[in-house]
Amino acid sequence: MKKTLCTLLAAAALLAGVEAQAQMSVGAGYLNITQSFDNTSANGNGAYAGLSFNIPLAGGFGIAPGVYYTFSNYKQDAAWGLLKGSTTEHAINVPLNLNFGYNLARDMRAFIFGGPTFQYGLSSKTKTDVAGAATVNDDNYSDDGTQRFVVYAGGGLGMDIANKFQVTVGYDHSVTNMIKSDSHKVGRGLLKIGAAMLF
Repeated sequence: MKKTLCTLLAAAALLAGVEAQAQMSVGAGYLNITQSFDNTSANGNGAYAGLSFNIPLAGGFGIAPGVYYTFSNYKQDAAWGLLKGSTTEHAINVPLNLNFGYNLARDMRAFIFGGPTFQYGLSSKTKTDVAGAATVNDDNYSDDGTQRFVVYAGGGLGMDIANKFQVTVGYDHSVTNMIKSDSHKVGRGLLKIGAAMLF
């Protein structure tokens, strides 16, 4: 835990150091989650909030590191509906997006972005109801079956309005296995819709 805190503080200090040259955005958004486990899938919803710094490069390009807190909840049924599970997760996401923008008008800029996102899981708990007769609670990290560290790749579209507001739509998909297994694969897709204030 101390190591994780030191890493997050170092990332925050790095972002603060580039603040003078970068444009900061503070925002939040909605997550639509699709998770696949071998041939089954689960769907859910979530939210995120945090900040990023867009550092201008050249020719309309920029790079935008950020730090976001994410919350997600998804449900799954198994064994002909006899098992009903609900998983709640909290995590820190650190995206590193390359972007390219184009001015549509004096106060309006459209841009595309893409790159990796590094996720560190803070908490992952599953509550399972067994045929209405019993409830089982699992801490997915303590049983050593779920990966805390996951890498996503993705991209999206966005628009800056009046140099004060920003809206984005994006999609990320996990590129590393979300569980510690060589024989099974768990993947996740995140559809993200967000809004931010620019400073």
